[in-house]
Amino acid sequence: MNGLIPFPSQELSLAQRQGKIDRQVTAQNPGRVYFYATYWPARLSQTATLNELNPGDQVEVVGREGLTLLVKPLSQRSELS
Repeated sequence: MNGLIPFPSQELSLAQRQGKIDRQVTAQNPGRVYFYATYWPARLSQTATLNELNPGDQVEVVGREGLTLLVKPLSQRSELS
Protein backbone atom coordinates (compact mmCIF):
# COMPACT_ATOMS: atom_id res chain seq x y z
CA MET A 1 0.00 0.00 0.00
CA ASN A 2 1.32 3.48 -0.83
CA GLY A 3 0.12 5.17 2.38
CA LEU A 4 -3.01 6.62 0.79
CA ILE A 5 -6.30 5.80 2.46
CA PRO A 6 -8.65 3.96 0.09
CA PHE A 7 -12.30 5.12 0.05
CA PRO A 8 -14.73 3.59 0.22
CA SER A 9 -13.06 0.45 1.47
CA GLN A 10 -14.06 -2.55 3.49
CA GLU A 11 -10.34 -3.03 4.23
CA LEU A 12 -10.56 -0.44 7.00
CA SER A 13 -11.96 -1.60 10.34
CA LEU A 14 -14.66 0.44 12.08
CA ALA A 15 -12.01 1.86 14.44
CA GLN A 16 -9.95 2.99 11.44
CA ARG A 17 -13.00 4.71 9.90
CA GLN A 18 -13.76 6.81 13.00
CA GLY A 19 -13.33 10.55 13.09
CA LYS A 20 -14.42 13.52 15.19
CA ILE A 21 -16.36 16.55 13.96
CA ASP A 22 -14.34 19.77 14.26
CA ARG A 23 -16.76 22.19 12.55
CA GLN A 24 -20.52 21.69 12.44
CA VAL A 25 -21.81 19.63 9.51
CA THR A 26 -25.42 20.07 8.41
CA ALA A 27 -27.49 18.71 5.54
CA GLN A 28 -27.10 22.09 3.79
CA ASN A 29 -23.53 23.02 4.74
CA PRO A 30 -20.34 21.00 4.80
CA GLY A 31 -18.08 21.20 7.83
CA ARG A 32 -14.80 19.66 8.92
CA VAL A 33 -13.76 16.35 10.48
CA TYR A 34 -10.54 15.28 12.20
CA PHE A 35 -9.54 11.97 10.61
CA TYR A 36 -6.21 10.14 10.37
CA ALA A 37 -4.35 12.96 12.17
CA THR A 38 -5.50 15.68 9.79
CA TYR A 39 -8.52 17.89 9.12
CA TRP A 40 -10.75 17.15 6.13
CA PRO A 41 -13.79 18.85 4.61
CA ALA A 42 -16.83 16.74 5.45
CA ARG A 43 -20.48 16.45 4.58
CA LEU A 44 -23.28 14.13 5.66
CA SER A 45 -23.59 10.89 3.73
CA GLN A 46 -26.93 10.13 2.12
CA THR A 47 -27.40 7.33 4.66
CA ALA A 48 -27.07 9.65 7.68
CA THR A 49 -30.25 9.83 9.75
CA LEU A 50 -29.42 13.13 11.48
CA ASN A 51 -29.45 16.56 9.85
CA GLU A 52 -26.67 18.00 11.99
CA LEU A 53 -23.36 16.93 13.52
CA ASN A 54 -21.68 19.15 16.09
CA PRO A 55 -18.05 19.60 17.17
CA GLY A 56 -16.93 16.64 19.25
CA ASP A 57 -19.43 14.19 17.72
CA GLN A 58 -17.89 10.84 16.79
CA VAL A 59 -18.52 9.82 13.18
CA GLU A 60 -17.85 6.99 10.78
CA VAL A 61 -16.25 7.92 7.46
CA VAL A 62 -18.21 6.00 4.83
CA GLY A 63 -16.84 7.46 1.61
CA ARG A 64 -15.18 10.32 -0.21
CA GLU A 65 -16.04 12.71 -3.04
CA GLY A 66 -12.89 14.48 -4.17
CA LEU A 67 -11.28 15.73 -0.96
CA THR A 68 -14.55 15.81 0.97
CA LEU A 69 -15.23 12.91 3.33
CA LEU A 70 -18.76 11.54 3.65
CA VAL A 71 -19.67 10.90 7.28
CA LYS A 72 -22.51 9.56 9.38
CA PRO A 73 -22.94 9.54 13.16
CA LEU A 74 -21.12 6.67 14.83
CA SER A 75 -24.13 6.08 17.09
CA GLN A 76 -26.25 5.43 13.99
CA ARG A 77 -24.43 2.12 13.46
CA SER A 78 -25.67 0.65 16.74
CA GLU A 79 -29.19 1.99 16.20
CA LEU A 80 -29.44 0.08 12.91
CA SER A 81 -28.05 -3.18 14.29
